[in-house]
Amino acid sequence: MKITSLVLFGIISIALFSCDNTTDNNDPTNPVENKDKDSTKAIAPIDNPEKVSDQSPVYGIDISKYQGDEMDLLNKSEDSLSFVICRSSQGITYTDPNFSKNWKEIKEKGFIRGAYHFYMSDDSPEQQAEHFLSLISDLEATDFPPVIDFEELSIAEGSDKEQVIEDLWTFIFLIEEKSGRKPIIYTDVNIGNSYLTASRFANYTLWIANYTSAESPTMPGAWKGMDWTLWQKTDDYHFENIQNDFDLFNGDLDDLKKSISGSNTK
Repeated sequence: MKITSLVLFGIISIALFSCDNTTDNNDPTNPVENKDKDSTKAIAPIDNPEKVSDQSPVYGIDISKYQGDEMDLLNKSEDSLSFVICRSSQGITYTDPNFSKNWKEIKEKGFIRGAYHFYMSDDSPEQQAEHFLSLISDLEATDFPPVIDFEELSIAEGSDKEQVIEDLWTFIFLIEEKSGRKPIIYTDVNIGNSYLTASRFANYTLWIANYTSAESPTMPGAWKGMDWTLWQKTDDYHFENIQNDFDLFNGDLDDLKKSISGSNTK
């Protein structure tokens, strides 16, 4: 059964990145370890999904090794998805074992592609930037800009909060400077309100994780009062018995393409 029909019949609920009970002690995004992004827990149905056209709502998923070979199952001509964002890396050494395959297949299958790095506060921001950028050296102007995933498990226990913020800022600056693209920041409401309150962060597009049945997500920190752009509405969207995060873009396909092209700084 394809995504279009699954959305019509599926009920979407709540938690975080994943779809597998496999454990990996070196991976803080492990679904067994990382459950809650926000205190809001609600069923989030997707209303009236149709085959995506240039004027349709824009849906996407984000994936990692926990979705296995899911890309093999997706078909752009039949599915209601426009974009897929895959995990590339975390910290200074870890590369998602499915990244190369996912990165290649997303493009080959005609989806708008993106890649995210899971930021670790106890690793060098300079080395993390080098590691991330080395994996996406073939990033194209039609791809999402680099995505920086900063959340609860990014923050080492006992870390100095102000140092964490400044190091993160260093990482953001390096990614923008070296890639020529304004990165996207992914976070949840709790971390946004606690760590990302400085106005300088609002210069970057926020991809907000907020699992709620409300018509729009809660915008935290520096983005309070701003319209949302990317929304991870649930982590419990199922396709072919594979659990996914489900994402929405606030606009049509033309708007998304314009947003992506507008991220170029060079």
